[in-house]
Amino acid sequence: MTPPLLDAPVTRIRKVEFATARDLKEEMRKGIDGIEETTWPGVYNRSRLPGRDDYFELPDWNVYVEGGKTFDVINPATEEVITTCASATPADVDRAVASAAKAFPAWAAMSPLDRQRILWNIGERLLARIDEIATAETLTNGKPIFESKYIDTPDAAKCFQYYAGWATKITGQTIPLSTGPFLNYTRREPLGVVGAIVAWNFPLLLASWKVAPALAAGNTVVLKPAEFTPLSVLLLAECAKEAGLPDGVLNVVPGKGSIAGQALVEHPDVAKIAFTGSTEVGKGILRTAADRVAKVTMELGGKSANIVFADANIDDAVRGAANGIF
Repeated sequence: MTPPLLDAPVTRIRKVEFATARDLKEEMRKGIDGIEETTWPGVYNRSRLPGRDDYFELPDWNVYVEGGKTFDVINPATEEVITTCASATPADVDRAVASAAKAFPAWAAMSPLDRQRILWNIGERLLARIDEIATAETLTNGKPIFESKYIDTPDAAKCFQYYAGWATKITGQTIPLSTGPFLNYTRREPLGVVGAIVAWNFPLLLASWKVAPALAAGNTVVLKPAEFTPLSVLLLAECAKEAGLPDGVLNVVPGKGSIAGQALVEHPDVAKIAFTGSTEVGKGILRTAADRVAKVTMELGGKSANIVFADANIDDAVRGAANGIF
């Protein structure tokens, strides 16, 4: 079942063929304005399904949000509303975690070769839908379509296919003992439900970097995208379903960090939190995780400090600082 397209084109994005590397670099500097324009359909109105105005759910997929609360998804280039997206509540997060916990035993017990095949296929589905996914990324994030189509989406596909290989290579150790003719052995086992919270600047890539290794190791995931950029992450969930990922293994809860994100961090059945975002929010997550001894992986802000000397070219310094953020 495919969700209905918006009645009218959402926006126009340039479609350009590059004759030389210089043309390509020039295009990257220009962003998404000007030159030849063509309509790119394919951004879905995901806030409603037929007959279910109060329920936001990808068809036959695990996006748990109901209750009627929504937030606007804004095009930062035009400040226009692209669509509305339902906003997850703590109760929605609880249901998503329950779904992931229910799916965990079967997914963890699945043969690594089968997990490998599914992860590889997710990468293939991302590439098959690259125009649609790149459009959604650019509309919500504001980055040039070149970056979304030729860097971010292909790299997300590569990420899933790289970690597909790891699914069959997670091993323990066999350890001889000095006390006699005995051996100890170790096993690497999945943790359970992983909560993943990603930022706005690379929504699809950040989600892939968290979801792919977690799934390869046999974990299930509840994923909360940034409220500014949920669309490409929801398309990732669709691609996972199309690739054969079982229901409940990947669950997406769009919403505000202070509500849905906090509920995910505090949930007692979430074994690990993987977070990309600000240092201040990361400190709060660490404190919450410490209270219940949950594992965490943090990628926090503050990585782009610059020292600009008096004799520096200010234009180059500003350009370098801006590029360093990404």
